[in-house]
Amino acid sequence: MSANTEPMVMGVDPLNVLRDEVKPLPRHVLARVKKGKTGRTQILDGSMLEQHADLVPYALTHVTMIFDNEDDIIRCARMLQWSDERMRSKENPRIMWEWKRSFREGMTVEFSVAWYSKEFFEQNRVAFKDKNHQNYFHKFGLSVADIKTQDEVIDQNNT
Repeated sequence: MSANTEPMVMGVDPLNVLRDEVKPLPRHVLARVKKGKTGRTQILDGSMLEQHADLVPYALTHVTMIFDNEDDIIRCARMLQWSDERMRSKENPRIMWEWKRSFREGMTVEFSVAWYSKEFFEQNRVAFKDKNHQNYFHKFGLSVADIKTQDEVIDQNNT
């Protein structure tokens, strides 16, 4: 069984009350992940929420993860895809953040989180350190200490 097809069931948490399974990457996404071994390649589109299409985010958090092996990169891409799909399926009309595109270059995966409210950004920018996120990182061989982030304020007038 490969890292792309092994079962990955999420634990029960507020975002995942149905214990849904993380799907394998589609063939074209898996090809992008593999292409990223030799050069910077976009692997996923992000949440792409229509409600944010014309908005300038208050801030971006740039995330960098460096991996030791190919299987964990594939598991990470599956988790990012799962999260993107969950975000797009929400019926909440006021989601104040979204995932942006993700990239792979060599053994590094990078993506950004766009924050659409100063208050929401300040309250949640370290959410990646909570227990749920720690459980997610564990599924692809990383810990909170392995996640490098850099915040960038884009629109100081957006409160």
